[in-house]
Amino acid sequence: MPETHAPPRRRRSDFDRNRTRLLAAARRLVAEHGPESLTVSEVAHQAGLNRTTAYQHFRSRDELVGAVLEEMAEEFESGLDQPRSASELIDGMTRVFAERGEIARLGVHLLLTGDPLPRRGWDRFVARLGRVARGSSAQSGVDAEMLAHILVGTCLVWALRARTEYDDVPAATARLSREMKRLFLYGLFRPEEMPDLVDSLRPARARKKETP
Repeated sequence: MPETHAPPRRRRSDFDRNRTRLLAAARRLVAEHGPESLTVSEVAHQAGLNRTTAYQHFRSRDELVGAVLEEMAEEFESGLDQPRSASELIDGMTRVFAERGEIARLGVHLLLTGDPLPRRGWDRFVARLGRVARGSSAQSGVDAEMLAHILVGTCLVWALRARTEYDDVPAATARLSREMKRLFLYGLFRPEEMPDLVDSLRPARARKKETP
């Protein structure tokens, strides 16, 4: 009797690659048309995969939305872990929200429908601000949780308005970042303790003169 061989199992790399393609397609759809446009079938079509493959990864729209949220939360947490100055952190936050429309669209959708933002990422963000607020560079009495709401609220609204209000979004985002730094510098920090923020608010010409 001839020896029979079981068909080769699909490689794990294919499974992971397809999941990455599906999540990327889902994020593009959210950025362009909002979370209401998300269906597993449409995401499969946009990713160039069949529906059967898509349903192997996400059995429902809710699972798909949850996976997108989890991926965005992990990216946000990773950004918080990178050692950066206050000036770099503000620049990075405003830029990411402006460049990635899916973050703002999905965030606003969740808030309007009564669903919470990803808790783990939010808690880490508040904790990070709490450490800053308790540091020697900060003024006394700063409410880290309320400061987090101010920052996230500003970035969510900005990300939605910037694309419709300005032709040059990066330049306008840089202006927003500058004013956020000013608010931080004189509302949160003690200026004498934050030379990087003070320097970032000076005219470029003045900074250049001080460079040896």
